[in-house]
Amino acid sequence: MRRVILFSVSVKAGKVILNMPDLFIHLQPSYRLVAILSLAHLIAASFLWPLALPLEVKAIIVVLLIISLLYYLRKDALLSADDAVIALQLKEDMCCIVTTRSGQSIACRILGSTFVAPYLTVMNLQPAGKFFMRSIVILPDSIKVDEFRRLRVWLRWKWKQDQETGQ
Repeated sequence: MRRVILFSVSVKAGKVILNMPDLFIHLQPSYRLVAILSLAHLIAASFLWPLALPLEVKAIIVVLLIISLLYYLRKDALLSADDAVIALQLKEDMCCIVTTRSGQSIACRILGSTFVAPYLTVMNLQPAGKFFMRSIVILPDSIKVDEFRRLRVWLRWKWKQDQETGQ
């Protein structure tokens, strides 16, 4: 059985400190996210038909929903857009470097609104020097099992620890 050490523990000034090596994550297209996004957009479109709106307005809203679906499928699910995140590097100083399909590397800060669960991780990131945040949706089928586990451990323990100590 092969054992992988995820972190080491040290005590500094009476506090337990987790020392974790940099974590590299390579994302893959998520067909589960394709299904979820498609279903959500289809349900939103189906709610339009019982409304007392002119047919032209309904048609415009459906077109906008289709555009929205295509945008989020390319960016978040299929990772085919130029600005789609295809890799992450989490560093010891809690800086996250995202790499886009176009090859651009962006340094980001992990925000407190990041959500971590066994079935879904939503990383909310603040790119350096930018006003708007960026979210990365990670489902279990878009990442290797061991990488997903390490990412969740990193975000739940290391990131949480650094948030509490104010780093």
